[in-house]
Amino acid sequence: MNDTGPLLFEPIQREKLWGGSHLAELLGKPAPAGAKIGESWEISDYPGLETAVAGGPLAGTSLRQLVEERAAEIVGDEAILQGGRFPLLVKYLDAKETLSVQVHPGDPYAAEHEAGFGKKEAWYIIHVEPGAKLIRGVHAGVTSGKFTAAIEKGELDPCLHAFEPRPGDVVMIPWGTVHAIGAGIVLAEIQQTSDVTYRVYDWSREDEDGAPRELHVAKALDVIDFEPAERDTCERRLLEDGPVRRYEGVRCDRFVIEILEMGGTLDDGPPPNRFAILNVVRGEAALEWAGGSMPLPIGSTVLIPASLPAYTLSGHDAIVLRSFVP
Repeated sequence: MNDTGPLLFEPIQREKLWGGSHLAELLGKPAPAGAKIGESWEISDYPGLETAVAGGPLAGTSLRQLVEERAAEIVGDEAILQGGRFPLLVKYLDAKETLSVQVHPGDPYAAEHEAGFGKKEAWYIIHVEPGAKLIRGVHAGVTSGKFTAAIEKGELDPCLHAFEPRPGDVVMIPWGTVHAIGAGIVLAEIQQTSDVTYRVYDWSREDEDGAPRELHVAKALDVIDFEPAERDTCERRLLEDGPVRRYEGVRCDRFVIEILEMGGTLDDGPPPNRFAILNVVRGEAALEWAGGSMPLPIGSTVLIPASLPAYTLSGHDAIVLRSFVP
């Protein structure tokens, strides 16, 4: 890329019934006073919610336009695009209240029923208040029939497997996994570019107009995996030791998430013919490349285009996520 280096985007702040103020307090995200900000969409090519470049020669240019006009420079191998769109969507979430119990379909089901794509996602846990829990999967012995009966009775909670996460945990949510983020948790989310969500149960919550929120039980039952999960969290694999420790936190067919524990300087680059995304989830870091440099405070999200061959990342007592498509 001739006219720019790494790309920062203007986040899209989204109010939610369950949102709070932690994205502003912990991650420095701008928010109006009293707003219930549940999500900050950091990098998005989702239709109608495309983020725009925040500064530099391409300021104001949407990720949609960049992918349409300069896919080889931004993305690298155009085969990794998802329906012609940037393949990953990156968010920060603040759950002041517990989210609905939901499930995401896989690509085949979404293509048939939604004319879109499925949604695999993974979470890096940033902040956990005492007693906060994540719901992930169902208990052993829970069948589709038992699950349906529990929904009808309004007593789904006993069917759901929950655990207390810790900051630094990585949690994978494959297609078909029932899940919910509990009150008191802030996390970073890396996912497929999709927003197909089937809401199963919403704790009798009402929307802004006082009406029960829409559920999608029939479709959810089509796609739920009722096999209990083997592990709550992903097991890290050490890739590189030294002043900067590099771990592989998640690897699936849609994305890889590495965790960089910064205690110095790392000379790095995006994977061959791929982009990379860096998220600062603790502390402060700094980024340098042949054409310039930028500070990366906590909450920063930066896209390293495929055309940028190398960069240097530095920081002390910082944690940076590095995500890419395998």
